[in-house]
Amino acid sequence: MPSSFSWLDFAETERQRAMQVIDLFRETETVDELGFAPIRDAFADHFFPGTSTIQTRARYFLFVPWLILQDERRKLPAAERTAKLRQRETQLIHALLAGGADQSGVIGSQSLGRLKRMPSSVYWRGLRLWGIRRFDGSLEQYFRRLAKGERPEATLCTDDGEPLADVGPAWDADLPERPANLDETVRLELQADEAEFLRDRILTAQGRSVMARLVDSGRPAIEAPHIWDPSIEPHVLRAQWSEIEHARCFALCAWGGPLVYERCVARMKTGTDELLAALEERLVEWREALMSTRSALLAWDHATFWALVRRLNPRLATRTQDFAKRWIVVAMRAVAGEAVWQDPQVEALVAARERQLKGGRARLLPENLRARDRWVGNAGIGPLDYRWGRTSVIVNDILQGLASASGAGARDA
Repeated sequence: MPSSFSWLDFAETERQRAMQVIDLFRETETVDELGFAPIRDAFADHFFPGTSTIQTRARYFLFVPWLILQDERRKLPAAERTAKLRQRETQLIHALLAGGADQSGVIGSQSLGRLKRMPSSVYWRGLRLWGIRRFDGSLEQYFRRLAKGERPEATLCTDDGEPLADVGPAWDADLPERPANLDETVRLELQADEAEFLRDRILTAQGRSVMARLVDSGRPAIEAPHIWDPSIEPHVLRAQWSEIEHARCFALCAWGGPLVYERCVARMKTGTDELLAALEERLVEWREALMSTRSALLAWDHATFWALVRRLNPRLATRTQDFAKRWIVVAMRAVAGEAVWQDPQVEALVAARERQLKGGRARLLPENLRARDRWVGNAGIGPLDYRWGRTSVIVNDILQGLASASGAGARDA
């Protein structure tokens, strides 16, 4: 019997987390060969709640409820609602392309109707975390409630997740009005009132986050290559900047792990001379980055860092923490100028970690020639960015919308 997996309806939070993991495999820069993801994602979710690696633009936080609510008052079977929503989301792709939007931000611009994960799936969890969606359940559960003639309502829960009472509508009552031309031609840029709504929802639902501080910064845009860029510091609280510094130190240390892994696999495969040369350059770049941050890394309080990680991810596996600790020790040797990637013991550490994670599928197993044959190396690996690359676009969408003249021009150009 072929293997398969399915989702339990009541485990919506776990389902969304698992979908995020699946999304990572679509992102070449987020491939996690050594299992650093639980630490990386704990910081990313803490700094930027409601975001994911495959979100593109902020206005999808409005597109999705606008499309879902279009038939809310009609009594339709759940399957028909699902089909209609997919139709509308496909039409949205065409409307965005017709509106002259940047195709790199249009979800499904290449695959169109063949898109596997529609925006409603990609943004569903974020809508809940931003307080735009009040109903705590899956989209399928929501449609089944409507099919029964029920009005899905927000649910208050105890700290243990047990429902207490129904407390109103499933969506925020202040959701901006749906544009009349949403099905024909529309753009990704936010209108001023839409940006204000998203900012206010983030401030209300996630007011303690770094993201909340940034969308309320008053700047027209934030141009920073990393979340730890000095230009960010004035806009966050001192305690938040301290957490960002912890994240920076870990990102710089962890950066070398995947590079050493790539080098190990490349050395076991023929025809990789060019790749090996590129990896050598990147590893030297990694060491130089560590050495240039020497004072901060030497002053880094590891005990405080791990206490923070444990608070952000109480379920962190012991073996993940153990490996990360051992890797940080390796990275600190590189801080002193050592070419640690040439150390057989470091290579053995990486190989053991891959076997721990993958078992018989590990590429570094000598006998696993087929897995190495299918492998394509990546010398472009950079430090962890904690989802900043995607989040900064969403933050700037909101900031630029806030900076636009209120009510200027047509509602949708």
